[in-house]
Amino acid sequence: MGLLELSPLSVVIGVIAMTAIAFIRFHFPFRYHYFCYLVKQRPKLVNKLLLRSYKKNKTAVGLLDKATCEMMDGAYDDAEKYLLEGIQQVLKSHGMQNRVIRNFFFNHLSWLLYYKGSHRESLEIALRLYEKAPSTPHILALISCNFARIGEVGQAIEAFSQLSRMEKESSPTLLTCRAEIEAAKGNPKKAVKLFHQAKNKKSYASICFIMYEIEQRIGQLTKTA
Repeated sequence: MGLLELSPLSVVIGVIAMTAIAFIRFHFPFRYHYFCYLVKQRPKLVNKLLLRSYKKNKTAVGLLDKATCEMMDGAYDDAEKYLLEGIQQVLKSHGMQNRVIRNFFFNHLSWLLYYKGSHRESLEIALRLYEKAPSTPHILALISCNFARIGEVGQAIEAFSQLSRMEKESSPTLLTCRAEIEAAKGNPKKAVKLFHQAKNKKSYASICFIMYEIEQRIGQLTKTA
């Protein structure tokens, strides 16, 4: 029986070991995300890492990363295919990791719908995500811009005012939101100027206000002006 008696130290070591294993298992599928964060100012390398994740990860995270690549390249139909496939996978599974991944998928879907011009659908998802994470800047930015794109300027300004407490005044996210609000107000020249400022400030890879879309909006509003 003496062999089965555990000392306080061995119990602590056992708990630490189990916690460490659980932590590693939870975060391991996201390892390429962490690498991408470290090199986010090198878009080509980010792309390579995300594609590697798609090939190596046998989980829904790989599909999420592949969708991210397609979105940043402006291939929205392909991105949608990978997102929907991934969403089907995570909805069938349970557990904390799947709940986290599910939120990532719906966040991506909301941005994708925004880029495809489905602003009301994008807004609906973004508002649900905001209820779960009200202090997330990029969700507030998406809400503000969606309201602006559907002509709800007051709501857009309200979301923008909350966002401005979280972001620097010169951040590309804040500049883009200001640009969309000015466009909604009927000031295309001012909007174009702000979009150019956002474009010059954006120096990292992200699905939030991708460079391709900023350039598209500049082109559209320049014609309007």
